Amino acid sequence: MKVLRLEFSAPSAHFRIAQSRDPRKTYPLPPYSTAIGLLANILGDDAKIDLMLKDSFALGILSQYEFISNEYTWLRNLRSSAHKKRFYSIENRTWQENTEHPGGQSPVTVQVLNEVKVFIYLHHPATEVTRCLQENIELPERWFSHLHLGRSEDWAAPCGASLIDLKLSKKPQDFCNARQYYQWMPKPENTFIPDETETEIERDYKRLYKKMQGNLFLVTSLYNLEKVEWSEKDGKKIKTAEIRNFTHVPARLCKSQVPLLDAVTFPLIYCDTEIKTPVYLARIGVKEGGHE
Repeated sequence: MKVLRLEFSAPSAHFRIAQSRDPRKTYPLPPYSTAIGLLANILGDDAKIDLMLKDSFALGILSQYEFISNEYTWLRNLRSSAHKKRFYSIENRTWQENTEHPGGQSPVTVQVLNEVKVFIYLHHPATEVTRCLQENIELPERWFSHLHLGRSEDWAAPCGASLIDLKLSKKPQDFCNARQYYQWMPKPENTFIPDETETEIERDYKRLYKKMQGNLFLVTSLYNLEKVEWSEKDGKKIKTAEIRNFTHVPARLCKSQVPLLDAVTFPLIYCDTEIKTPVYLARIGVKEGGHE
């Protein structure tokens, strides 16, 4: 299967686990939504982005890092209501004889990945999309902004973009480096396999998914902008806002060798034989089992 492989490196990255607060924990690799945003940034054109999102496509993500550190920072709130609640007056910024940031400030710990390398694999029916990504990655003047992984301060450097063939293999030498990379392994109904019929690939993948070690996550994918309403505590004042309503891909977070399906048989899987690892592709853009 022909795919576009994009490689990035970054001195630091943070992919926040939404449910974590203090410390703000990070996934060891970017969610699908972050990878899609990075691709859109490289395309740098609304029409090209619409073309990418118009059809369903396949997306795979691999990542590795050297170590995790804790970053200590402040969260601040610039709303006037928050300022009044903290200081009781718009003119005041002093709390217990210390001058603070307007709106108040709260200390928070952030987990940060260091010396990060990320591979993104894209299989798209529109060759114009892959061609444009491969061309634009070397032309920063076409990007919307600097490339970053997660937070805007986590600058990323492109290390290459090339069309490669993912090879179907069950030879251990073709996926012997599997445990060196974190990646998402989507549920069988959310994975991408070109042939729609029940094949050896699909049967092996279903068995492999059951045997693979790794916690199951709902990984953010595409989103729609939706307006929401809520009322204040008094129940009188109605407020509205526009939020991102994400769809999710159920996937295991795995970093392990490929297990045997039985006593002597390895599964037939797609592999990047250059770095010797399997690549698990998720189908993005088509709702499967209530998820996208």
